[in-house]
Amino acid sequence: MPTRLPGWIGVLLAVAALALALLSPRAALTGWLGAAVLLQALPLTGLLLLAMMRLIAGEWEAELRPVCEAAARLWPLAALAFVPVLLGMPAIYDWQREPPVSAFQGVWLGYWQFALRTVLWFAALAVIARSQIGRQASPRASIVAVIVLVLGASLVHVDWLMSLDPKFHSSGFGLQLLALEAGAGFMALLVARLRTPIEAKRVPTLGGLLLTMLLLWAYFQFMTYLILWSGNLPEGVAWYDERSGGAWTVATVVFAAFGLAPLIALLLPQVRNRAGPLRLASLCGLAGKAIEFAWFAVPGRSWVAVLAYALALAGFALLVFDPLGARRGA
Repeated sequence: MPTRLPGWIGVLLAVAALALALLSPRAALTGWLGAAVLLQALPLTGLLLLAMMRLIAGEWEAELRPVCEAAARLWPLAALAFVPVLLGMPAIYDWQREPPVSAFQGVWLGYWQFALRTVLWFAALAVIARSQIGRQASPRASIVAVIVLVLGASLVHVDWLMSLDPKFHSSGFGLQLLALEAGAGFMALLVARLRTPIEAKRVPTLGGLLLTMLLLWAYFQFMTYLILWSGNLPEGVAWYDERSGGAWTVATVVFAAFGLAPLIALLLPQVRNRAGPLRLASLCGLAGKAIEFAWFAVPGRSWVAVLAYALALAGFALLVFDPLGARRGA
């Protein structure tokens, strides 16, 4: 439970987001879903980095392990955030009310199947957290953790976000969202870590990691769009068309600029090798990823969904501010 003012304000904002369900359950709960998926990026990224630290030794572990462990410990909060999603599935997902578009979809998408996969995912996070936090995990356990996190995240992203449009399908969607989540999570961890002094010789390592995350994000975003565009299939065209025009065109330009500007800036040693510019690049990129998650989750669900997403995301940010900040200098 929150013990400081920001935490209590975060709870009030989250309650306000859920209260919007009185106006439109479908829109408000979809906005909440988008924010909950982004919140889940913190423990996912923390655990993924902790497992990789055991496999790829380096100075980056000394700088990032404390804040990664703090993020990994947030998995219960992320799991709790999905309770409204599981309770509100009939309002959020059209496939709950409409006949399946294929035989496989009829087997894969169902209330209990969806709920079971979500519960198993957070159970996996709990088990991996127990093996990776506060101890030196074996290389075998870390390898298994990386495999489970990558494959599991790819599957749950299909459930949580791609199935919002049951007619849309993309084989690269899971990895596309994983790259987006890992990038957003790493930027949040970097912002928390860089609030305190850091040895100058270790800054380039963190800058190089951030540049790698942004390159992966750019690659998966572009390749997914290119594949759907070259295929020219009606479902893919309709999915992108819903995210074009009006305010969503502005959102696309903004999150693309907020992603590409830090990427280009990080090519310069003056930015990549200095803590201040690196933190600014992380903040810029993180703002873009917050807009991008809304772009994935809430188009077609009215202004209520956008407002619910913003309120829930602000609430979650205040709730995790103290847990991440308490260990940033450990």
